[in-house]
Amino acid sequence: MYRKQIEPIIKDLNKKIVFIVGPRQVGKTWLALEVGKRFDNTTYLNYDSFEDRQIIKDESWLQATELLILDELHKMPGWKNYLKGVFDTKPKNLKILVTGSARLDVFRQTGDSLAGRFFTHRLLPFSISELQEDPIGSDIERFIQRGGFPEPFLTEDEIDAKRWRNQYIDGLIRTDIIDFERIYDLRTIQIVFELLRRRVGSPVSYASIARDVNASPTTIIKYNL
Repeated sequence: MYRKQIEPIIKDLNKKIVFIVGPRQVGKTWLALEVGKRFDNTTYLNYDSFEDRQIIKDESWLQATELLILDELHKMPGWKNYLKGVFDTKPKNLKILVTGSARLDVFRQTGDSLAGRFFTHRLLPFSISELQEDPIGSDIERFIQRGGFPEPFLTEDEIDAKRWRNQYIDGLIRTDIIDFERIYDLRTIQIVFELLRRRVGSPVSYASIARDVNASPTTIIKYNL
C-alpha cells in the first residue's frame, strides 16, 4: 500500500522539520518509516522506549544519520524548546521528522517556540480518490462498512474489523478524550458516544440524550464539545 504524501514529505524535509499529525492508528508511524526507507541512514527513536528516551535526551544518535524520526516526542517535558535547539544546531545534512498521537497536533499549536521551523502533513484514513488506482479502492461497500482506517479496511476478516473498531473507540475515550478533559464518568461518555454514532444525520437533542443516560444537559453539552 502506498500513501501519496510520501513525496511531498521528502520535499519538505529538505527545508524544515516535518510533523505528521492525524487520528490515532491512521498509519503515521508506518508512513514515517516508509519515508525513512528513502534515505541511506535513518534513525527511528520512540520516546515511549526507555533506551530511545535516553538517546533523545542526550542527542546521541549516530553522526551519520540523514533522517531522524522522533515518535511520541510530545510526551517529553519541554519538547518544543528541545526540538528548536536540535533543529537550530543540527548538521546541514540532518533532516527531522516528528510524529505521534492525535495530541501532538494540539500541543504543537500552543506557544511559538517552533515558529517558522516546521511544515505539517495531516494523515487521514484512506479515501476513495487516494485508492482509485488500486482494485480495492473501487469497493464502495467496503468503505461504507469499514471506513478508511488502514487496519480494518485491509483485513480480510470482518470479525477482525469489528474487533478493531470496538478497541479503537475504547482507546479513543480512555486516552485521547480523558487526556484533554477531566472526565471521571467513563461509562456515561461511552453511552453518549454510542448514541451520537447511531444518530448521525439526525437532529441532536441534548435534553433527549441527557434523559437516556440519566445525566444533566450541561454534562452532555460538555461531552459534545
